[in-house]
Amino acid sequence: MWRLFADWFWRMDRSLGGAAEPHRGQRFAAAHPLRLGLIMGPAFGALIGVILLISAMAGVARPLTSTTLLLSLGLSAFVGVFFAGLGYFERRRQRHYGHHHES
Repeated sequence: MWRLFADWFWRMDRSLGGAAEPHRGQRFAAAHPLRLGLIMGPAFGALIGVILLISAMAGVARPLTSTTLLLSLGLSAFVGVFFAGLGYFERRRQRHYGHHHES
């Protein structure tokens, strides 16, 4: 069953242009998946922080509680792990097509 799903995935990926030469962002994601996660997690946390600060200045009742701050930290950690996983998946995908080589 899993092999059938994998074959279907690679056929769909190839038909959607996955076998083409990866662009600069895809090469970076495959070469540095942890760095991608370490960039995207804090960037998302900063975005949430700016939104919370703007809502505090706009007069929203209690935007900077410990719950919202912990939720924003948790979400930024999740986003960082998610993008690191995407980077590893992109590395695997590029290896499948022969584009990524370990140095």
